[in-house]
Amino acid sequence: MKYPLADFNITPDIAIVDPDLAETMPQKLTAHTGMDALTHAVEAYVSTLHCDYTDPLALHAIKMIHNDLIDSYNGDKEARARMHNAQCLAGMAFSNALLGIVHSMAHKTGAAYSGGHIVHGCANAMYLPKVVKFNSKVPEAAKRYADIARFIDLKGNNDEELVDALIAEIRSMNEKLSIPACIKEYEGGIIDEAEFNDKLGTVAELAVGDACTGSNPRPITAAEMEKLLTCCYYDKEVDF
Repeated sequence: MKYPLADFNITPDIAIVDPDLAETMPQKLTAHTGMDALTHAVEAYVSTLHCDYTDPLALHAIKMIHNDLIDSYNGDKEARARMHNAQCLAGMAFSNALLGIVHSMAHKTGAAYSGGHIVHGCANAMYLPKVVKFNSKVPEAAKRYADIARFIDLKGNNDEELVDALIAEIRSMNEKLSIPACIKEYEGGIIDEAEFNDKLGTVAELAVGDACTGSNPRPITAAEMEKLLTCCYYDKEVDF
């Protein structure tokens, strides 16, 4: 099991936000980094540490990404320049509000398996719909996911319908970006099912202990994390 290096001492003091730096990004990298930015903004908005300063940054980043990521992926350079700004806004939001268990899971599954690395942005994209459903069992989180859905003009008669609309929209974006729906389908199936299940308990415990778990809007046990990761592997419905 490999562990990432993380410390505030290696956090940069200055960010150079120059769209020229992203102009020649390959299509797959555009998809993965774009969905990583979307996850940053969504998790910041529902984080237990969100505030009046982070909420506008998160919401505007979500709207920009929703509007521009697919076009950026398909080669629109103006959309890619706007995406470069959107990812910075999302970064400003989560740097202050922190994140949630989508990132906890992505951090701990990334280098856990012998078949290959699960790229961070792709992991976030696959796990985000499942985590939205899991967290939406908490009414305050459901309300804030519904806020996001309304802000990007999705339709629903109540919070539950808006949450489901948001989940469906994220899955639709993934499909348009050629991102698989689950770990089992990742890169043609390089994450072995037996190895995934053999390591499930350990990975779940590590994910619960990740620094991002503390600001997730719904507390999670190791047993629940195992069930959630299993849903992410097989693309099962989250009903707990």
